[in-house]
Amino acid sequence: MIEKRFIFVGNRRFVLEEMLAARLGLVAILIIDHSHLQRDFHSGILPPLPNIYTISNKADLLNFLNHNQFDILVSNGCPYILPVEHLPHAQYVNIHPSFLPDLRGSDPTIGSLLFKRDSGATCHVMDKGIDTGPIISQVRIPFTDDLDVITLYQLSFIAEKRVFKEALERDFIPKCSQKKTHADLYYSRKPEDRIITFQESNEEILCKVRAFNNRSQGCEFIAKGNSYRVYGATRMINPFLMERVCEFDEGVVALSYENNIIFKKDREILRLQSVFATDGSAPEVGDRLFGTATLSNPFLKKIALS
Repeated sequence: MIEKRFIFVGNRRFVLEEMLAARLGLVAILIIDHSHLQRDFHSGILPPLPNIYTISNKADLLNFLNHNQFDILVSNGCPYILPVEHLPHAQYVNIHPSFLPDLRGSDPTIGSLLFKRDSGATCHVMDKGIDTGPIISQVRIPFTDDLDVITLYQLSFIAEKRVFKEALERDFIPKCSQKKTHADLYYSRKPEDRIITFQESNEEILCKVRAFNNRSQGCEFIAKGNSYRVYGATRMINPFLMERVCEFDEGVVALSYENNIIFKKDREILRLQSVFATDGSAPEVGDRLFGTATLSNPFLKKIALS
């Protein structure tokens, strides 16, 4: 039996680790420049390997594929849409971190938390569409309110490894086509998705913070002309605490400690955690976060002008 020649292209290491463990015939490992996978190689998390190439743009990737021989390409976190119909004859499969056909797009993990959808991983055949090809294997991660993005990313990595192993066992033979419904979402994040205006419902604020609570992102809001970043949020129900906070108007900071703030909104008590301005400070007791005078957010205007 002739050993199949594999190419891996992507930005994270977990599926690649499965390919290495299976001792597949990897003729090339194409690493997206400035990705987590590149940093993992540089830091020694992954050992030095032959046939590693850095991909900085789509043209470089297409040029490599058109001038090298392979049987199967495995994409996992590749940011470029491949015109597979114009590439050399081979199997092209993608491992996408959602339970397709729901949450197609570049940021399904965030979308799962913003819209309270089940997540997961899907290995599918690549076709002319975006995340639309026949399904080879899938794992579902049910949505629960205790998930945040840093946890869900870790679960997604586990799910991606599982769907790859199943796909390999199936010899990458599809088991069904995708059947999209009107309820399925496509999600790629926009800058304004991270902004808290306090016009949202309390549940929407909690969902936003859970969806963007990794260190490189965070949600943002404006108070007293300062921009703040926040990495945690929860409802508070302690009766003694509620008695204290109810002495303050809605939208006014009632407690401020260790970069946490507590305030009243829509008859509930909210706590924002790990709140930082650029100078490291947090809003103080008595500061108004929002009120009846104006609910406009200058941060959104700043984004529109940038």
